[in-house]
Amino acid sequence: MSPINTINILIYNSFYDVEAIWRSFEKTSDNYAFQNFDWLKHWHETIGITTKLCLVVVEYPVGKPVMILPLGLEKRYSVDCLVWLGGGVSDYLGPLLCTDFSQNFPFDFSQTAWPLITVHLPAYDAIFFEKMPQLINGQNNPLVSLPCIPAPNNAYATHLDKSLENFLKEKRSSKYIAKKKREHRRLREYGRVEFVLALNSEQIHRFLGDMMTQKARRYKEIGVANLFDDSKICAFFKNLSVDFCSNGFVHLCALTLDDRTISTHWGLVYKKRFYHLYPAYEKSELIKYAPGGLLLWHMFEWCMNNGVEIFDFTIGDESYKAEWSDQELFLYDCYQGRTILGVSYTGLCKMAGLLKYKIKHTPKLWKLAQEFRALLGNFRQR
Repeated sequence: MSPINTINILIYNSFYDVEAIWRSFEKTSDNYAFQNFDWLKHWHETIGITTKLCLVVVEYPVGKPVMILPLGLEKRYSVDCLVWLGGGVSDYLGPLLCTDFSQNFPFDFSQTAWPLITVHLPAYDAIFFEKMPQLINGQNNPLVSLPCIPAPNNAYATHLDKSLENFLKEKRSSKYIAKKKREHRRLREYGRVEFVLALNSEQIHRFLGDMMTQKARRYKEIGVANLFDDSKICAFFKNLSVDFCSNGFVHLCALTLDDRTISTHWGLVYKKRFYHLYPAYEKSELIKYAPGGLLLWHMFEWCMNNGVEIFDFTIGDESYKAEWSDQELFLYDCYQGRTILGVSYTGLCKMAGLLKYKIKHTPKLWKLAQEFRALLGNFRQR
């Protein structure tokens, strides 16, 4: 028997049917939190309810899973697109891999496994794979071997020290640390400042509502669409928070001044990695005392005290992320047409992606784009 004949492709159309395989595989697989079974199941039940599931399990040899690809079919402008599940709220999209995938699967993925997978999938017009990380917990992502272009944004992360003071000294200058500590002391002159982790129902609903309100204001200020205008997205965050704050997968916290929420954060903790996803702050006279920065320091310290090894600032090229980080994660997009309709659509998407990349990686153009976006945001607030 040819070795290639021992590759087995299984396609599942429901989370219920694949749950046992997925949960068992995920215990030791290399993947990010956005490929967690519960994350994607909640996504499909709220945001992606119209997405047709194509959950792919690759076995080699038969009976031994080496990869899971959480795929789906979505209709976009009358184009049937093959996509990663989790779009809209997931920063990294891609597969789950077994440990040492390249050694356990001795084939060229794009030439061998991918053609076998596509034969088993329903008909589609185009591949629309975005935000694929080059590395998955240190392993090369085999999907990046498909024809790709760089994504407009990369991501940043840092290894954590066992001591907050040592970590701060390693990352920032003594002048910077002293300045921030003065600001934080001034903040405490206004009242009792506390770092609060949401654990009960009242705290979860309060801090989640505060975070959404604070983010909505910030989105308007910088001229981007408010993520939380979508009721499906709000339901996703509410359901996930209620179900998983208690076991620590969802990390929802706030910095309070007496009984006032002045800064919030919604993120994830998964496989010793903290995902810094939705930081927010109240717009008030207290901004000059950096409440968001103080909350970040508290989160660093919480991670150090709770066995977290990597603080992941996730997608986005904001300068503060690079300043804190020692790792840059490169992301890629893949647009491929399979039909005439698909070729036309993905051609436009690829052109738009390359233009966005050019703007974001040309400082003068990106500054102009940010200024225009902010002006537009100010106009909308009137």
